[in-house]
Amino acid sequence: MPSRNNNTTPRIMTDAVLPMRDPYMDQIINGTKNYEFRKYCLKASVQRIWFYRSAPHSAITHVCEILPARTRNPGDMPLPENGLGNAEYNKRDPEWNNYDYAYKITSVYELRTIIPLADMIKDYGFKSAPQGLVYLPRVLGDSVDWRQQRLVLGNGGDGGTNGGAAGSNDE
Repeated sequence: MPSRNNNTTPRIMTDAVLPMRDPYMDQIINGTKNYEFRKYCLKASVQRIWFYRSAPHSAITHVCEILPARTRNPGDMPLPENGLGNAEYNKRDPEWNNYDYAYKITSVYELRTIIPLADMIKDYGFKSAPQGLVYLPRVLGDSVDWRQQRLVLGNGGDGGTNGGAAGSNDE
């Protein structure tokens, strides 16, 4: 059984676990939200986000491949305004203050068997529900092959390097 101490649990640095509430997760699943916006930069090694869907789901339900962070520093290209929040990000809408990192979602996979919070704690080294960024425990990555999950959006692949999401033309 893995250690329950998050500081000693081996992690996979290419995969992050992030909390997500509805309706935002629904918008990612149906493709209307095609960027995930964060106030902090994920490590450059991160290629996938495993979304912990908060109550009433209280489970990891989806894995999304992402591209490296886009920023809105001087000289950076704006995001294409083809998804929810993209125009507000570009225009620096006051509600988007400090959301300076945008991650293009290139594919969305639905877990064939969701991972409820109780299993996350019992089997995978979590102490509680993720409240922020957590890198994926190795034991979870070894137990659940994200490539074998149900592709619901995008082409799938390896972090977006083989074509990205269907209809993607923002680079």
